[in-house]
Amino acid sequence: MRYILGIDTAGVDGSVALAGDGESLSSEPLPPGGHSGILSEAVERLTKRRGISLGDLAAVGVSQGPGSFTGLRIGLAWAKGVALGRSLPLVLVSAHEAMAHAHRLGRGRIATLIPGERGFVEAALWERGSSAMLVWGPEPVDEDDAVALVIEQARAGGSPQSPPTLALAPSNARIAAALEDQLDSTGVSIVAPAPLGPAVAEIADRLFLSGRVADWAAASPAYGRAPNARKPAS
Repeated sequence: MRYILGIDTAGVDGSVALAGDGESLSSEPLPPGGHSGILSEAVERLTKRRGISLGDLAAVGVSQGPGSFTGLRIGLAWAKGVALGRSLPLVLVSAHEAMAHAHRLGRGRIATLIPGERGFVEAALWERGSSAMLVWGPEPVDEDDAVALVIEQARAGGSPQSPPTLALAPSNARIAAALEDQLDSTGVSIVAPAPLGPAVAEIADRLFLSGRVADWAAASPAYGRAPNARKPAS
């Protein structure tokens, strides 16, 4: 079996997971206060439960971000160390894509909203289906614009044939509250993403098979970009 390790330390609820031939097999949550020692212990529990070692891996996948500055640095440094030490391919996975992948089944669109600095949010839109297809973004937008974007998409697609937008906004109470105030008129569903280790592992497997692996030396976290956004066409 082709084993891929997936590591997500981009958000508050970090996790690690194993995928076998593209399907998530097992996952392990990461307790708060993450550091490399905690990550190593979680991966050890995960691999022991499956009866394998790090040497049995085909590749290591890790969330590249955007997300927590400290979390991303810890996760990527650990993944690079394992990959380099065992000559394994390293695969970088977008936190936006991992969020969308975890909720891809169904119809309608997904808005992934990741809080940034100075009141900005990095936003992306995805079409749901057997896989999440990127429609627009990721782009940094003002928090108010992010709410307007989600509502606009919900109104454009809100019908029995095309359900309204599913909004994923982890750790952003302001956006959630603003959307909840208008749920009756838009039908937007707000979901806090589940641990994303399994999604990272499954996406990393697909990218690995297509040859989209990272350069160990050049791999770095994606903390988000400076605002220079254009709204998507309706």
